[in-house]
Amino acid sequence: MPSLDVLLPDPLVASALPEDRRNLVRYLRDYLASGVGEEPPQLHTSHKQLRIDERREPIGQVSWKWSELSGKYIGCPFWSTEALRVVVGLDERWPGRTPKRVCERVSKGYFLESIQHESVFPRLEWVARLQALVGTASIPSEPDLEALLDRFSVGCVLTRTQVDEVAARPSNADNPWLRFQGTSIRLLPNSAWTEQQRASIREARLLEPC
Repeated sequence: MPSLDVLLPDPLVASALPEDRRNLVRYLRDYLASGVGEEPPQLHTSHKQLRIDERREPIGQVSWKWSELSGKYIGCPFWSTEALRVVVGLDERWPGRTPKRVCERVSKGYFLESIQHESVFPRLEWVARLQALVGTASIPSEPDLEALLDRFSVGCVLTRTQVDEVAARPSNADNPWLRFQGTSIRLLPNSAWTEQQRASIREARLLEPC
């Protein structure tokens, strides 16, 4: 049955994370410096490859893939308790499938409730912030850019109802998780969170009371 196991990334995906992160940061910084989208790096998981064309510009692609590097559903470090409840409920009705298959199924909207990998900080706003830096002298260093991606390119698995609940809420650059404060969203604690992530989530009061 899917449970807290949804928080655990595939071992092969986890082992490739450091290299994929480095490659994405370098690619993004090169684009910010030149404004030219060179051939994107190959990531270790085929379904996560960047596709750059007239509809998919480099900044948005990197932000999207960054938020899903450890997993769009299985392996994503941020899940709402309600999203897990929906997945467990489907698993009980549709036994014998892998957690990944169950999550894919429940994300399709075939049932009364579905799940979605939602950007904590609105992705279009983040893309606009970075786009304003292209070709300027304000381009972050690679370590700073990596820290910014970790702050602003974060995805959280929510129910569709919760996604609608936060859709019109304003962003907060000081603490992106404050966008979820005062909603029905409560997060499953995860030992993989950094201290900064845990502090930001706690400030937004998104943890279930003990």
